[in-house]
Amino acid sequence: MPEHFTRGTLECTAYCNRCEDFTQHRVDGGRRGPCLKCIERLEQRIAKIKGEAAEHARQNPSLFPEAT
Repeated sequence: MPEHFTRGTLECTAYCNRCEDFTQHRVDGGRRGPCLKCIERLEQRIAKIKGEAAEHARQNPSLFPEAT
C-alpha cells in the first residue's frame, strides 16, 4: 500500500527503480513523487539539448555577407 505523507513533508527517502538505490524523492500532495536525482539528470539533458539547438540555430555569417 502506498505511503501518505503530511502536507508539510517536502522530501522522503524511497527506492528508485531507475537509480536502483534509495534516494530522495519529492512529495507531491502527500504522495511520493519523482526521484530528485532523476529530475536533476533530466534537467541537465534538456539544458544540453537546448544548448546544442541554439548552437545549430546561429546563422553562419559567411552565408549572407553585409553589403557595403
